[in-house]
Amino acid sequence: MAETLGYKIYKNLPWWFQNVICSSKAIFVLRERYGKEYKKATEFLEASQWWSYNELVEYQNEKLCEVIKHAYETVPYYRELFEKLKLKPFDIKTVDDLPKLPILNKETVRARFTDMISTAWPKNNIIMGQTGGTTGTALRLASSKETIQWQWAIWQRHQRRFGINEKDSKITFGARGIVPLNNMNPPFWRRIVPMNRTYVSIHHMTTENMPILIEYLNRRNVKVYNGYPSGLYLLANYLLENNISIKHPPKHVVSGTESLLPYQRLAIEKALSTEVCDQYGASEYCGNISECEKHSYHVDMEFGIVELIHNDMLPPEQRRIILTGLHNPVMPLIRYDIGDIATIKSGTCSCGRQSPLVAAIDGRIEGYILTPDGRRLGRLDVLFKDTENIREIQLIQKQIESVTLKIAKRPEYTSEDEAALLKNVRKYLGDIITINVEYVDMIPRESNGKFRQVVSSVFKDKIRTSLEKTANERK
Repeated sequence: MAETLGYKIYKNLPWWFQNVICSSKAIFVLRERYGKEYKKATEFLEASQWWSYNELVEYQNEKLCEVIKHAYETVPYYRELFEKLKLKPFDIKTVDDLPKLPILNKETVRARFTDMISTAWPKNNIIMGQTGGTTGTALRLASSKETIQWQWAIWQRHQRRFGINEKDSKITFGARGIVPLNNMNPPFWRRIVPMNRTYVSIHHMTTENMPILIEYLNRRNVKVYNGYPSGLYLLANYLLENNISIKHPPKHVVSGTESLLPYQRLAIEKALSTEVCDQYGASEYCGNISECEKHSYHVDMEFGIVELIHNDMLPPEQRRIILTGLHNPVMPLIRYDIGDIATIKSGTCSCGRQSPLVAAIDGRIEGYILTPDGRRLGRLDVLFKDTENIREIQLIQKQIESVTLKIAKRPEYTSEDEAALLKNVRKYLGDIITINVEYVDMIPRESNGKFRQVVSSVFKDKIRTSLEKTANERK
């Protein structure tokens, strides 16, 4: 991640001053997330989750017609696409009509970014952002504050199902630069007072630092832990390996951003004596799938259309996830291939909601890089947020002393891109490990079609092996 002048100053400030800055910025973030549109959407979503399936489909069709008309009239890319296909907006009236349009891939979004933004939307209400670099490159995005508030309304509805609200005390385990990497010493957490939240850096959860983190967690009594499953699992793994209990365990653990694997859920619930609730969301503002109280994954039909498309390369029960957003007029994504896979599930849930079910989401699986100084580094997409000239990156570790970057580059890639990438990777992995680079035409997927950003034969997971063995014996 390229450092701005502001961040260069921030990372060298005392930790207590960083707390002040984080808390000050949070005031503006809260206003962005929880405004009038959030309240309106929340009221709507509380009622709509109990609608019949036909009512939900009717709502989707109505919103889809609005999206298609708006895209055709104001988004250059879609106007060009419709004319090329000799289609008019009235040709797409229902979800069943969507296959008349081609699937939109990330390369097209990246190449045609400017043409994908609505010319009718006021520039002063366009918020620029980007996705995580889960395959090696981030994707630029554009949205509005209303879109962001709709997404937070969807996310908070999921948490309210478990009795969690916006003001509850939380400890978040994440990988953002809130806690700079130029100092690995405690405190490697930052207090964000307006959000009633503490942010713990998973990049600082080294073997040496874990006892310090446990001591800190024992001093706190918060209702919720949340964050990346890979980070939460690091905590659970350490607790179980060392037979340690947290003095005040959270009532719930909320996981998201990457796939929650069965062994991770088992470990987290066992180590913290708690309940894990999970959801699948997209930074692209075009779809969401979230658990209910019965731990069934429901498609959030009010936020986006989720098509589960068969692929001959996948087993029959696994499908590609194709998304169409219903609430981002700034940059509508129609039939967007997010690159993830879902396992389908038939039937209905005993919770009473009639939205379609998904058995599991099988994308965005992370491993860990183990460094000689005792760090376990997962969720490394932050390394690749500014790598537009790279198509994909995979990290391979076969011995603890080194790691190989397998890179599929774009034609525009230069030696300057390589130098910037290596500098950034070195910042996260440290000087103690050797970094090798291997250029390839493409990075192969797993047999089930999944992309693995980290492939390591070094990190030995005794807890996973034990939990999976126990689960298999119970079957």
